[in-house]
Amino acid sequence: MKQYCILILSIFITGNLAFSQDTLHQYKINYYNQKVIKYLDREKQLSNFYKIDKEGVKVYASPIDKLKDSVEFKIKWQQFAEFNKCLRSGKDATYFASKKHSQLSCDQKSESTQQPAYSHLKKLSGLKIAIDPGHVAGDFEMGKTEMKFLSFKKDSVNGLPDSIQIAEGMLTFATATLLKEKLEADGATVFLTRKQNGYTAFGKTFDQWLKDDYKNKVEELFKAGKLSTEKKNQMLSSQYDKRKKFLLFKDIELAKRADLINEFDPDFTVIIHFNVDETNLGWKKPGNKNYNMTFIGGAFMPGDLSSREKRFEFLRMIVSNDIEESIQLSGAVTSQFESVLKVKTAGPNDAKYLREGCLSTPQKGVYCRNLQLTRYIHGPLVYGETLYQDNINECKALNKESDKTKNERIKEVAEAYYKGIWDYITTKNVN
Repeated sequence: MKQYCILILSIFITGNLAFSQDTLHQYKINYYNQKVIKYLDREKQLSNFYKIDKEGVKVYASPIDKLKDSVEFKIKWQQFAEFNKCLRSGKDATYFASKKHSQLSCDQKSESTQQPAYSHLKKLSGLKIAIDPGHVAGDFEMGKTEMKFLSFKKDSVNGLPDSIQIAEGMLTFATATLLKEKLEADGATVFLTRKQNGYTAFGKTFDQWLKDDYKNKVEELFKAGKLSTEKKNQMLSSQYDKRKKFLLFKDIELAKRADLINEFDPDFTVIIHFNVDETNLGWKKPGNKNYNMTFIGGAFMPGDLSSREKRFEFLRMIVSNDIEESIQLSGAVTSQFESVLKVKTAGPNDAKYLREGCLSTPQKGVYCRNLQLTRYIHGPLVYGETLYQDNINECKALNKESDKTKNERIKEVAEAYYKGIWDYITTKNVN
């Protein structure tokens, strides 16, 4: 992207006629085609859904539509700046589909949505940062419902002098709380998607959501034709267990998180998770592996373009600078994970999902992965997966303190995010 900007400047500043309009177009065509190949097309099977040519970027609903040149979304080269302004003003897939053959025109929400001049920041005043504490558990029982928990029995022979009970949602919320305090002390405006330990993005616990909203949501899905009568009755039956109800809730709640963040319109987003060893099946005993990694958007597969909304996010990642900025932010954070936590950064062969579901980036430990939040959150982001909770040393450290904001290991995780954010901002100051 830096080379692209230099090329543009050379044309306008020096007036060098050696760069014809065709040359400029070809440079842009090559750059954005390579961007798709490197970061967005996981299986190299998406070429029938898009086209990048001298007009700009086009996305199609199907390979047949591409043959017909029936365009679903089209952003012309001269519309890139306006496209990004429209994103910040809250325009969605419906708007861009309807405007594909006309001029885009968008007003941003307010002065605060302008990209801050990092070079003039002594602290973080004027910066808006969203933080998403992963999962929802506020106690161990809810962690079991989520299936995001660890429970190890006391085994002094194998290095566990005490039993271990960990719910990941409690760890992420404590980390987010500590990070929020650090960033606000430096002047940033910080938004949390979950306001209290144990709360969901709906501003209530999962149990309260079940009581208030579950039945209405099932009826809504039925009326929309997404549930059969038999399935609806099954889901409303007293025999339908809490875990199954949570699986319905999970995707709905993640969508709510993305909506809240996009409405807040942050300069960047921090998504906080803790990891486990995928090969430690059942997580019934601690293991020895331990890695850090981060995710950003990208790595679409053909089935990931099944809806207009998903194809729009594919378009957004091509046209905007979200991928490039996310790589810089995530690279800075990942580097601090390793430095502060003294835990290695995962390479592509250190986990099956990294090999088979991700695309590597130039930054060590930063991977494109098409998760729900990396797909739908707009702007730069870092989706952190720090350390393995089931590691023999980590599980003992994380198990300490009932108030997890007082846990020393979690304080270190929050510090690593904080230092990574400052490294990212410092890099932007230099550039």
